[in-house]
Amino acid sequence: MIPIELPDFQATWWPVRMETIPGSGEAITVAVIVRAQSGQTQVRQGVAPAVISGLFGTAGKGVASMVGATVIDLQKQLDQGISVEDLSMPFGGFEIHSPRDGVARDINEVFDMAVRLSAVFGQSNFGTREEVEGATKRAFDDWAEQIRTDLLSMQTAQITQMLQPEEFNVRIKLSNKAVRIGFLRQHYAANFGVMRPGHTSGDTRSLKVKVFDLEAVRRDQIHPLDNTEVLVGCPPVETIGYLPRRERESFMNSLEFLETEARARSVTFKRFSSPHEAAQHLASQVLHAA
Repeated sequence: MIPIELPDFQATWWPVRMETIPGSGEAITVAVIVRAQSGQTQVRQGVAPAVISGLFGTAGKGVASMVGATVIDLQKQLDQGISVEDLSMPFGGFEIHSPRDGVARDINEVFDMAVRLSAVFGQSNFGTREEVEGATKRAFDDWAEQIRTDLLSMQTAQITQMLQPEEFNVRIKLSNKAVRIGFLRQHYAANFGVMRPGHTSGDTRSLKVKVFDLEAVRRDQIHPLDNTEVLVGCPPVETIGYLPRRERESFMNSLEFLETEARARSVTFKRFSSPHEAAQHLASQVLHAA
């Protein structure tokens, strides 16, 4: 009999629960804390703001803001070395539930598994086919290539002479996984992605991974990064008035959610309406990183 080879990334995870009505005892899981065997600990929101808005109606935006603020505050405490058992909640009605152990390929898969097992309203890809590998991946790749082409076509000798092919699409081996970074020069790193009306769910999941990858590279200190950014192609807010109200709100809530996630991980979330605009920004960062 051939023995089954289990993944070797071991971690403990805790659901972060919020009472839907204070004092009722009824609660939903809104975030998950994961502590790897190495001691690395992260917290991530498990329920998208658009879902929270749908659940709580007119109070949805306030509840979503409170959940986001709680996640940011918990991550700050963890970064200060406070153990999960000693974390304090910034708002009443939140609690950390019982810990559970798990094994997976990396910390991202532990989060996916934890969300699927604990958050009925959460979104996770664990155990499902990766639809992002199709249309979303192509859209992200096209956006990155358009930025690269515009950057290289700029009539600025200083830029074109400085750029090296190996600075794009850089593969980095971390302690527990390998990631690809869209652009890396000295102390600056950038990833690329898009946010498209009608594709909000898949784009949001992929952009979260782009943010987490940048955080992982900074944390492992293989490259001493001073500045990390995600350059995102998306339509200006004032141009999406044609969308149905619910879809427009979902799009805006997802953008706000991603910006909050990025901010909590010291990643700058930059929006651009065209590849040329993003390329101009990247050119300024290249000169600054020279």
